Amino acid sequence: MPLNYKKLIIWTLGIPLVLLAVYASLGMNAFVLSVSVVMVGLVARGIIADIYPQALVLVGGMVLLVMAAFMFPETPLVKASSGSRFIDVFGNISEVFSSNLTSLGLTIMVIAGFSRYMHEIGASQKLVVISVKPLGLLKSRYFLLGCCFILIQLLAMFLTSPAGLSLLLMSTLYPILRSVGCSKGAVASVIASICINYGPADVGNILIAELAGVEVFDVFLSQVPVLAIVFPFIGVMHMVMQRYWDRREAQAGLIDEKDSLVEDESSAPDVPLYYALFPVLPLVVLFVFSDLAQDFFPEGMKFKVGILPALLMSFFLALFVDFARSLDVKAAAQKISFMFEQMGQSFMAIVSILICAQVLAQGLIKIGFVSILFNLLPAGEHTHVLIVLFFSLFIFVSAAVLGTATTFSAFAPLAAEMAKTGGVSIVKMLMSMNYSGAFGRACSPIAGFIIAVSGLVGLKPYDLIKRNSVQLISGYVLILTLNYLWID
Repeated sequence: MPLNYKKLIIWTLGIPLVLLAVYASLGMNAFVLSVSVVMVGLVARGIIADIYPQALVLVGGMVLLVMAAFMFPETPLVKASSGSRFIDVFGNISEVFSSNLTSLGLTIMVIAGFSRYMHEIGASQKLVVISVKPLGLLKSRYFLLGCCFILIQLLAMFLTSPAGLSLLLMSTLYPILRSVGCSKGAVASVIASICINYGPADVGNILIAELAGVEVFDVFLSQVPVLAIVFPFIGVMHMVMQRYWDRREAQAGLIDEKDSLVEDESSAPDVPLYYALFPVLPLVVLFVFSDLAQDFFPEGMKFKVGILPALLMSFFLALFVDFARSLDVKAAAQKISFMFEQMGQSFMAIVSILICAQVLAQGLIKIGFVSILFNLLPAGEHTHVLIVLFFSLFIFVSAAVLGTATTFSAFAPLAAEMAKTGGVSIVKMLMSMNYSGAFGRACSPIAGFIIAVSGLVGLKPYDLIKRNSVQLISGYVLILTLNYLWID
């Protein structure tokens, strides 16, 4: 795309002139707020324009830190200054990189690698196959669809990639539901309604735990009462709405039940039944050694196990069992190579944006944006509601537009600081945003898993979103309401 020099000159000269005019007429606080809003706006606009987000967020944070270094010399940038404000800017960025890589980043990479290894040994596929087979016993089509939604969301706790899970379900669950008379539009819509991020292995929950300073399993436990209401609610809504759309399309003569999908029973992996336990094992370990279960153990057996040790224990157990079955050293080593390959990919796609987002958040904090903004806001419960609602809707809309929930990761550090300054629960704020990203992604016609599912059955993404819109929007309103009322 050719560079528009005229537009570049207007932007390069126009924005600084407007900001200087704001400073001259309204003072420093207004200038800081304007600079921060412009920077966040430029980053958001660049992301929508499909510019590499990590670059935008990192450069934006660096610019704000440089401004803070020289505009506010009394503001410390690092724990121990180098003696140069300019060098301290990069010292701050270095601290962000090192602290996040060794904690949050490593956890996310190990989770991604573990998930890939479970796929390579056939454990993920076996879990799905075993989970969906009992559903064939139910003969009520729409009741079955509602139950399937709940099952899919439960599986999403262990198989955290919507695209991977939906494609597995298209080869396992889809033929079962079609065989009992469910329309392909209804089945594809239910499979494409993976709309809630939760669980100890969810990247969003790990980020929430890191920013709020709590255990990730405690974050998961706080979600359970809310999800125990939301899952059945959306399941019932699926029963009602899929029946409604089936009847409406039948009356209009729009239903086309021709299937290009090959129902191939041989797609099930040739591994023993117990392989289905391996993806679930980290959750079991975390639960057994959580504070919730420790009271049932004698004093000498009360241990603390974090998510990384739980994942590594589960990985090595799966590795030894899989190797004992095949006794093929080369094949076992190759599967491990896929795990490390996935860890590298997760660094590029997820960890890098999280780290760069922390740099942007540091820039906004050091320049004083967060403190100035909250000094301007009136105190009171209604302010808390507006803050949570604003960030949640922003993430929902951006996820729907972009087809991905990664904007949550980009803005979570900033939202956490704003919540802390405004007296809002960090967990409440970030959990609402995490839910918003997942629901927004499920409503996006350009989300990868929606495009994949609709393409496999010969429908358009809009057809699935149309069928899911009522249940997803009503479920979104319900989960935000319950989350605000339940989470402290």
